Amino acid sequence: MLSGRMKRSLSWLSDNASAEPKTPKGVLGMDMAENWLIRPDVHPLIKAAVSLGLNQKDLSYSQELGGCQALLNESASFFNRFFSPQIPILAEHILTSTGCSSIIESLLFSICDTGDGILLETPMWDGFAVTSTLRNNVHIVPVGHSRRPKNASDFVQHYSEAMELATCPIRGLIVCNPHNPIGQIYPTPWLEALLQFCEAHNLHFISDEIYGLSNFGATTCGQYANPDTVIGLETKFTSILSIDLKRLGVNPARVHVAYSISKDFGSSGVRLGYLITQSNPGLRRALAILNRFKVCNMTSIAVASLFSNLQTVGIMLDNTKLRLRKAAEIVEDFLSFHKIVFYSPVAGCVMWGRVGGERATKQTDTELFGKLAAAGVVLGAGSRFKSQEPGWFRITFALPRKDLIEGLRRIEIGMEAKRRWIPQKAQL
Repeated sequence: MLSGRMKRSLSWLSDNASAEPKTPKGVLGMDMAENWLIRPDVHPLIKAAVSLGLNQKDLSYSQELGGCQALLNESASFFNRFFSPQIPILAEHILTSTGCSSIIESLLFSICDTGDGILLETPMWDGFAVTSTLRNNVHIVPVGHSRRPKNASDFVQHYSEAMELATCPIRGLIVCNPHNPIGQIYPTPWLEALLQFCEAHNLHFISDEIYGLSNFGATTCGQYANPDTVIGLETKFTSILSIDLKRLGVNPARVHVAYSISKDFGSSGVRLGYLITQSNPGLRRALAILNRFKVCNMTSIAVASLFSNLQTVGIMLDNTKLRLRKAAEIVEDFLSFHKIVFYSPVAGCVMWGRVGGERATKQTDTELFGKLAAAGVVLGAGSRFKSQEPGWFRITFALPRKDLIEGLRRIEIGMEAKRRWIPQKAQL
């Protein structure tokens, strides 16, 4: 017999399961948000760190709350170097866990009661719903808009309207910056206005910055121009940690940052996530005690070693940003050639494009997904990301060059395109 809560969880999963049909084996995956372009650099470093640093005592249970002290110390230096915090980050400001999902799940458990709601802009990463609802029974209250806001006032107004229409108490909001799946960055004035909105309503502000160091900047137009391309308003990433909360009159105890090595370092399988909360020691300690997702010692050894040489980390990240931008430009060139509307990304490893066209329906999206799979490639259908409009798909571009070009060729086949895109010699 299953418990009542397990039955509710299974019922929720059944109701919210992806409508995407199953795909055959052997397809080229362009749906998973993973950065393959940094792996040739980071893999040997992690491999060497475990080989040289692992000893017999590391096979025992970890006894430290919140994470291995060596990892916390090195991670504090890492965040101070690359996130430009207004107040220096100390080891006691950090909590580790097995990925960003477990960090956010534990945080929501700690700040929300059953039935509370969290505001989150759509389209959004599909994992947020599972993270909030499955165990915590915390509702995601979508913040939607028919057009992209052009200023901070319009931006906050959408949140205000969503909060007014919510049928549950709102305890906070999550901002994914840089954004997944759109790949763009929120201007700093927008973030400041949203922080003040949270302060006015006593809400927690959770900044998911998992793509923060994959900010590669504006792309260069290729051989084909697309006037319908959606260009963002910002190209430089600003961490919430670097904003002067005192100047804004915002209580820092309700401001938290989630991060992970999954995306920027292409290491989703290593399972390491962070919560940074600088002015709420009670919350941090409670999470450290209650956290069920302790980081394994091999992960701690590997990442502490990686972060012990921040000069090498900086060079590695800079090189990867160049690769990400070049890969994004290839996909933009392809989409422009086929006159497909897309959001031009400035960060991350995915692109949001209306591959299904402006006349798409849920049915045609499902049919297209099947045709793409039959052609040997899979994209992330927009329905997974709570897209308000059909036709949108998420395309991963952070792939080895050969796989990327082959994947685009298969997309052409699945689309039954009448014209064939020919990449420039420099792109091959």
